[in-house]
Amino acid sequence: MTQLLFSSSTRRGAFLGILGWILLIGAISSVAPGLAEVTTNEQDEFLPAGAESVEALKLRTEKFPAVDGVPALVVFNSKAGSNDLDATISEFTDLLRSPEVPQSFLSVLSPTEYPAAASTLISTDGRTAMVIVTIGGVPSDPAFGEAVDWLSETARELGAIVEIDSAVTGPAGIINDAVKVFGSIDLRVTLVTVVLVLVLLLIIYRSPILAIVPLVVIGTALTLSQSVAALLSQQFDLPLNGQVTAIMSVLVFGAGTNYALFIVSRYREELVHNSNKWDAMRTTMSRVGPSIAGSAGTTIVAMFALTFASFGSFRSLGPMLAMAIFIVLLSGLFVMPAVFALFGKWIFWPRPLIQKSSANTNGVWHKVGRSVSRKPRLMFGITMAGIVLATLPSWTIVPSFNFIDGFPDDVDSKRGYELLAESFPEGQLAPTEVFVQSQNRPIVESLSSLEELSKSLANTPGVLRVVGPTRPIGIPVSESAAQAQGAGRFISTDESTARLEVVLDGDPYSSKSLRLVEELRAVATNSDLSTSPGTRVLIGGESAVQADTKASIDADIRWLAPVSLLAIFLVLILLLKSIVAPLYLVFSVIVSFGATFGLSVFAFQEIFNHSGVAYSNGVWMFIFLVALGADYNIFVMSRIREAVQKEGFRDGIATAVGRTGGVVTSAGIILAGTFAVLTTLPLRDIFQLGFAVMLGVLIDTFVVRALLVPSLAAILGEWSWWPRKTAPEEFH
Repeated sequence: MTQLLFSSSTRRGAFLGILGWILLIGAISSVAPGLAEVTTNEQDEFLPAGAESVEALKLRTEKFPAVDGVPALVVFNSKAGSNDLDATISEFTDLLRSPEVPQSFLSVLSPTEYPAAASTLISTDGRTAMVIVTIGGVPSDPAFGEAVDWLSETARELGAIVEIDSAVTGPAGIINDAVKVFGSIDLRVTLVTVVLVLVLLLIIYRSPILAIVPLVVIGTALTLSQSVAALLSQQFDLPLNGQVTAIMSVLVFGAGTNYALFIVSRYREELVHNSNKWDAMRTTMSRVGPSIAGSAGTTIVAMFALTFASFGSFRSLGPMLAMAIFIVLLSGLFVMPAVFALFGKWIFWPRPLIQKSSANTNGVWHKVGRSVSRKPRLMFGITMAGIVLATLPSWTIVPSFNFIDGFPDDVDSKRGYELLAESFPEGQLAPTEVFVQSQNRPIVESLSSLEELSKSLANTPGVLRVVGPTRPIGIPVSESAAQAQGAGRFISTDESTARLEVVLDGDPYSSKSLRLVEELRAVATNSDLSTSPGTRVLIGGESAVQADTKASIDADIRWLAPVSLLAIFLVLILLLKSIVAPLYLVFSVIVSFGATFGLSVFAFQEIFNHSGVAYSNGVWMFIFLVALGADYNIFVMSRIREAVQKEGFRDGIATAVGRTGGVVTSAGIILAGTFAVLTTLPLRDIFQLGFAVMLGVLIDTFVVRALLVPSLAAILGEWSWWPRKTAPEEFH
């Protein structure tokens, strides 16, 4: 039998492997920038590439950098009436005009100073009002956050005097809250994950060495992954934020711990038969090494496929995670075995190496294995019936595009949004923006055409109001009146670009508003301005961004799903030297995803009472579950192949399920636990992703690996290895 040689084959090789690993980490860490230096909280970095809304955002930044800035909506709400409200807003406005305010404030629009704008700034019931403060600078800079915090604290102090509730929302408030949340999740996730894995390993092995040593090795793999991620971000302009690094930490610890468990489990078996720790590890890695490589390979190809996605979040996170898994694979093949072999049997201290239970064939998983191998068709039928039932809630999904819904209830921007929604049209929180750029003549020479476009947009069903150069407060006025009402803020300083604000009548993040964006684009395309030579019309804003994001995700999943499945199928063919077994393994991960998705939708909407399921999470659930779902099946199939050669299919499958039951269960619980860490974060979208992957891993562990795959293997028998007639002796 051909043996695979690893760094753990000899003492010298083990020391060289560990030394090489340390030198590699040191070399890359010395040239890589700090992770904080390349981490960004600019959400536009993660938007669809080339989308109209992204082009509009770039044009807005270029043509309206100082005049517009980023608006913060300071909301005041009084249950008592308007008298105290008017006095508070007046005092707040006076403070904004004082020299002590942050220098990044560019402009203030207050109902006490601009009575003409009172109809848009004060609710019809007179109990809610807002002051719009535009803030300049880069949102990721500390000065920007300090300016938003100053608004929030000042408004709260003034409102508390007369029992007026206040909050800061709008784009500036949302950005500031997002920066705060993302800025803290990476360290928190890493610490919680380390503690969780340490506790689980202590419970499983009751050996301090076996709990600490894998964590140390995995920790070095995470350090190397973060350094490489920083280099990739710097060299290839791939954006990184707290969400990317947090998911990377979870995936590295989850996958790395699984590889450690597979190695330790087989190493314990081999030490029983071979007292030479180096020979035992050589045999161990020749058996489980290919399984680990295949498991990592399926994850890597699925993640790397995201590199070619149009949605920026997929495109940035995919290659980072593929790289991290590759580094964990290197540690699993060369570093973990070397460290374990150096300890030898002492790695199991204080427990003795040989346990009576190791030879026990009456354990739970051996009983499950015998049941599956004796009545495979019954087990398959029952399992598939349960999976189909679990999939049904998928059809009741309510997609969510509202980033604010993902914030905790006590976050300032979410409270402000809710206060506005009670008294104002919801569309006023995030108006759709229309940009008209002329390259041939000043845009002020096209005011009549701009008004025709404004009129057409205003007459579109679902539009509440349009403001712009010809209607600064929402109604068309003469040119002189428009100038008096502040029309200049809708014209760029070089007079090449005009901006219109379209307030939608409804939630700007609803599916209805996203469809309305497409109608507005059709209106703009048919306008005289759009057909005029040298003039372009772009529609942006939050609703447009979400509409383009949805279109990008839909386009990506249409090719991403089949390409990922095909890539995983090819990896399985190379690993198993078969076509039939890879087919039903791919089938198993697809139905497992369906069951997980259905149960997750039911949990989110019926148990956790979420307003919906984050739209992009469907893709992330698919990628993670399809990639990770193949891991345990590969490990089980390798043991089935090995066992059936000696015992035949029925007894071999029972033995394989029994032998792998304990280690796969332990690995599944740890991997599920690491993703469960994401449910502790104060963001609904990340909570949903963590919960779904946790649930999917548990379904793979206790249903797919234990019942579905072994029953299919038993039903198909020797056909599993077609076009071979029998199982290959080993993976090469």
